[in-house]
Amino acid sequence: MWLADISYLPTAEGFLYFAAMKDLCTKKIVGWSMSQTIDAQLAVDALDMAIARQRPPAGLIVHSDRGSQYASAAFRGKLAEHQMRQSMSRRGNCYDNAPMESFFSSLKGEYLEHQRFATHGAARTAVFTYVETFYNRVRLHSSIGYRPPNEFEMMLKQAA
Repeated sequence: MWLADISYLPTAEGFLYFAAMKDLCTKKIVGWSMSQTIDAQLAVDALDMAIARQRPPAGLIVHSDRGSQYASAAFRGKLAEHQMRQSMSRRGNCYDNAPMESFFSSLKGEYLEHQRFATHGAARTAVFTYVETFYNRVRLHSSIGYRPPNEFEMMLKQAA
């Protein structure tokens, strides 16, 4: 199962929106995208990256909140094209997507809390650095045996 959500980062140039997709099993951020606009394409781009990187089997469940980006024809069409199943949070229930919210909390609390970004480019670089060089490769997760997501994913592949 993958989880999907969108957050934002304030910059001097305005908000930069950040969509991410997390593998609930490995805790890995499998896809992400950033944009100055919070639209369906932002969510589709994160899904495209996840699909290209992970090549998931048919039937994979993708869970998100009830945001218009995830209810859009573009996002739903991409799921159908890859034979994925959509799941959405219940109305007014923020706990359904808590692991995704936890990722954004870690990003902002562990890494971005004291940073101020003059440009969208600076914010993009910071997010890339956190996700690709720290969160997936180094950050330990108690729920997967105090291993980083990439290591845990490799262990699962070797066991299969």
